[in-house]
Amino acid sequence: MTAPPPPPVSAARLQGTYLMAGRVTAAQAVRGEHAGEHVRRSWTFTPQCATGPCSKVTLVRRRHSAADSLVLHRRAPGRYSGSGSFFAPLRCAGRTYRHGERVPFTITVRITAAASVNGVIVATRLRATYVNRTRINLTPCVVAPGHDAATYRGQPATG
Repeated sequence: MTAPPPPPVSAARLQGTYLMAGRVTAAQAVRGEHAGEHVRRSWTFTPQCATGPCSKVTLVRRRHSAADSLVLHRRAPGRYSGSGSFFAPLRCAGRTYRHGERVPFTITVRITAAASVNGVIVATRLRATYVNRTRINLTPCVVAPGHDAATYRGQPATG
């Protein structure tokens, strides 16, 4: 007897908290970050509809000591993307500006596996990318523009 095939990712609901293992793919003039570095993050997805795959999902992405929130839009079955920004500290002329640079970014999420849990088809594996093409200096100093990017793989957090 063979097991039934897994449900299609196109029918999967993106919800819950996922543990994301990532690798920094670019880090130019970004303090404390380097290309090739491995990172771990916790991302929580909250659907904006009652059932099934939603056209919009809110993502709260925890990083270091902060969290970013943005709305992801369903672009195709099993594919979501959205853009947001956060502020990062920047040292300039002996002073640290808490909001020294604005960091606009885009996140793309692709569901790569799904399962039926209590009759609901949910995403069980994800791949994602984070891209910041340029950081915007908000200080009076001339600073080389930075940028960064990363790729991630994730699965639902347990317990």
